[in-house]
Amino acid sequence: MRTMSKIKVLSITTDLTRFGGAQKVLLDVHNGIKKDFDSKIIGRHRYEDLHPKYRIKENEYIQLESPTDLRNAIILVHARNVIPFIVLFKAVFLLRKTKIIYISHNVYNTYRYFTLFPKNIVSISNKVTKNLKTYFGRQEDDICLIYNGIRDTNSKGVNIPVSTDKIKILYPARVNNVKRQLEIVEKLEGKLSRDIEIHFAGIGDDYEKLAEVCNATNNFKALGFVENMDSLIPQYHYLMLYSHQEGLPIALLEGIMYGRPLLVNDIGGNLEIGKPGVNAIELHSDWNILQKQLNDLKSFEYSKYREMCMESRKLFLDKFQYSTMIDNYKHLIYKINN
Repeated sequence: MRTMSKIKVLSITTDLTRFGGAQKVLLDVHNGIKKDFDSKIIGRHRYEDLHPKYRIKENEYIQLESPTDLRNAIILVHARNVIPFIVLFKAVFLLRKTKIIYISHNVYNTYRYFTLFPKNIVSISNKVTKNLKTYFGRQEDDICLIYNGIRDTNSKGVNIPVSTDKIKILYPARVNNVKRQLEIVEKLEGKLSRDIEIHFAGIGDDYEKLAEVCNATNNFKALGFVENMDSLIPQYHYLMLYSHQEGLPIALLEGIMYGRPLLVNDIGGNLEIGKPGVNAIELHSDWNILQKQLNDLKSFEYSKYREMCMESRKLFLDKFQYSTMIDNYKHLIYKINN
């Protein structure tokens, strides 16, 4: 009896030699769908150069050598600067049976007229959807909202920190000017209570400078790369992000998985993970007001804090589980293939 061949699915992004959020989502989606599809990861780098933390199996990776490698496949593109090449390859090399799904991970305000889009687009947040429609002029019918989801590694439920005289805030992000770690230290050093601590987890272009300036402060500490966030997050009262640009940050999903309230600005999908007054405090763009918001955490009512912890965990279970994300991607692939 002849069996039906699996749908060929190729996942691609900019650079799998460095560790990043969009790359992690690519791996999560790939690993979630590979039992149902002939799923491979494709990229321009040699297999030996891929970041070891991704643990990509050699038989699941293809080094892109020719546009014909993309033939007869559904291609999941996780990077905006890659999508024009894939769209052009499909047109120029007459890859008629190849179909493209672009996964938009961020809100953008540049290259409006130089960004090529395929018919099928995945948005990872309502803010990204709005950006695709209002800035890039994409039609709502072409956009499918699929929230990022992560595996629930929290087997203990919500372990709420006891009331304490010291407030510890974790700021987990790649260290660069977009994530604003150096700017935060510069603007807030000497203005926060000694009982407010912000610890930066992550590495990046600005890490050495950040570590240097943090050593001379009372409120800030640079932790560097953290291998096991599962053991780190429960040690903190809040998770914070104050970036210039975001999509739907995986770090915040990890935070609410462990029932931690969020301190976030209204960028990207931050306020879809952290709902102000429910499980988050929306941070103001004015540095003086931000300073006061952080210092006021000392007097925050413990019963309200406890309630916000429970709401964070509830929101994670309701909207951001890994299985939900994978089911949505599989449904979309089957739909497009028909």
